[in-house]
Amino acid sequence: MESKLSPLLAMVPALMVGILFCMILAFLLDIESRELLVAIWTGAWGGANEAATTLSKATPLLLTGLAVSVAYQAGLLNIGGEGQLTLGALAAATFALFAAGLPWPLLMPLTVLAGALVGALWALPAIWLRSSRGIHEVVSTLLLNYVAIYLADYLVRGPLGDGTAMARTAEIPSASVWPTWWNLGTLGVTAAPLFAVLLSCGFHLWRYQTCWGYEATACGSNPLAARSAGIPVGRWQTRNFLVSGALAGLAGALEVVAVHHRFYAAFSPGYGFDGITVAFLVNSVPGWAWLSSLLLASLRSADKWLQISLGISPNTIIVLQAVLLISVACQAGFRLSHVFGRSNLLARLYRYSNQIER
Repeated sequence: MESKLSPLLAMVPALMVGILFCMILAFLLDIESRELLVAIWTGAWGGANEAATTLSKATPLLLTGLAVSVAYQAGLLNIGGEGQLTLGALAAATFALFAAGLPWPLLMPLTVLAGALVGALWALPAIWLRSSRGIHEVVSTLLLNYVAIYLADYLVRGPLGDGTAMARTAEIPSASVWPTWWNLGTLGVTAAPLFAVLLSCGFHLWRYQTCWGYEATACGSNPLAARSAGIPVGRWQTRNFLVSGALAGLAGALEVVAVHHRFYAAFSPGYGFDGITVAFLVNSVPGWAWLSSLLLASLRSADKWLQISLGISPNTIIVLQAVLLISVACQAGFRLSHVFGRSNLLARLYRYSNQIER
């Protein structure tokens, strides 16, 4: 079990590598490194509107990060969050439009649940293929992402569109829209960020304070030992993977009811893939995912300001996120080197034995 400080300690090397990358980038662009860091801060938290935008972006990032964390707890890697989020958003918008006659106490929660349900259903083929055919979930979820994106694009341009050339659904009824709780500048923040944080705390307590969470974690840590102890490994992996898909679908549904109030083509800017970085920046600990989601949301909010103030391409933020993810992925190798010293052979044997156990 991880110590309370391990998620923070895992972020420190990644942040140092990220700052080093910013310094190198500033040198290559002939600008002050301090100026670049200040621009990132200003674009994310420099005003009320910027803060509202960052909090709104943090919500889907936190939920997709939780999706990756819950699957990884059982020894699985769900990289299909992008497709699950997309279809969850489309399902939420479609349900809200077809069930517009329901009163708001029913329509509001059922709209969100519809998105979560479709996200879980879209994760079902991947876990079925793994359990019945031995196909790795990374391959199947990656391919299902593109199926979901193109399927949603076809539906929103055709039978589920609003009849215009904008490739979007009609605006959902006001009874399904989450009201603004907090006004920041000209923008408003709903209860969605708070809901996502409470959900992450709930998963954290379930994982570390219940026997069910312990069993699911044992399935991911050592499935052979878990089976020997009588724990149904396959059942827990299926449950966690479906919950993972539901969380990604929930992220898309909340984007519809709390931010955009409709679905449109190219709905997600990559929140499903960014959830991988959110989860691994804090060692997949649910209770700390809010911190890494705020970090990535800040970077995403600052991309336009970098272009306006410094003339730097917004794609630089994507490169910075990749650097953060690579630095986190390399930490496992650093820990192996510390344990085994310079013996590459032992390190490879250690990694190979872990792969066999999984």
